[in-house]
Amino acid sequence: MKDKFLIGELSKLFNISTDTLRYYDKIDLVKPEYDENNDYRYYSIRNFFKLSRILFLKNLDISLGEIKKYMGNKNTNNLLCLLKKKEEEIDVKINRLVNLKKKIQTKLELFENIEGELEQIIIKKIPQRIGEFIDMNNVESDYEIKQTLKRNENYLKISSWLIEGQIYTSLSKENMDKGIFNKFRYFIEIVPIDSEFCKQLTVIPENEYACVAFLGPYRDMGKHYQLLIQWIEENGYQIAGDSIEKNIVDYDFSDSENEYISEIQIPIIKKKLIEG
Repeated sequence: MKDKFLIGELSKLFNISTDTLRYYDKIDLVKPEYDENNDYRYYSIRNFFKLSRILFLKNLDISLGEIKKYMGNKNTNNLLCLLKKKEEEIDVKINRLVNLKKKIQTKLELFENIEGELEQIIIKKIPQRIGEFIDMNNVESDYEIKQTLKRNENYLKISSWLIEGQIYTSLSKENMDKGIFNKFRYFIEIVPIDSEFCKQLTVIPENEYACVAFLGPYRDMGKHYQLLIQWIEENGYQIAGDSIEKNIVDYDFSDSENEYISEIQIPIIKKKLIEG
């Protein structure tokens, strides 16, 4: 047996555990010879090279099942198929990771921009949004909330709640005009969307919005609505539609209500344009 490797020798050469080699033996991937007298495992030079190929494929993140299948029928065509399949899987993972990074960057940019805008009233042109409103005004129990959400599950699956981690609420123009700030509904923004599905939904057109972001609990929402509406009136604008509230940091992102970040967006239009 001097021309063969003991299990410990082979494990050191490849920097893998003896347990790994025993497992490869168990699944018939790399079978050593046994000495019945001492129960030692002996690996041939052929095993050495076979193991090197197995570890090469394993380091490409190819499963042991696929490797074993290939080892049972080795040829150039099967090797190419195995590698091409893995390449396609890697491309899918790369695209997923790129999209994940974009989501993280979007969230980071949102935090950085909002922090510089806190308590400032800013006019923003916000692109068209497409989605569905869920009225919560007459919902009185958790059961009713559950049923309402279940009725809208098709929208929730492709909503900005999951894609951007943001929850939107909305006040009607009528309630804002009356100074009622505690009757809200959810707005589920749908992204992406095809043209046919779009016909079933509400389209909020591109418009200028008077916006204010603030740090603090939800009970401060009404106060900031009042400040924003007062600014709109004093600067020659008029409310042009329902508001959108972005709860950028809420109770599911922070245990402290003092860290909540909300942005109120109210669509506006110049009064003279309406009168003209």
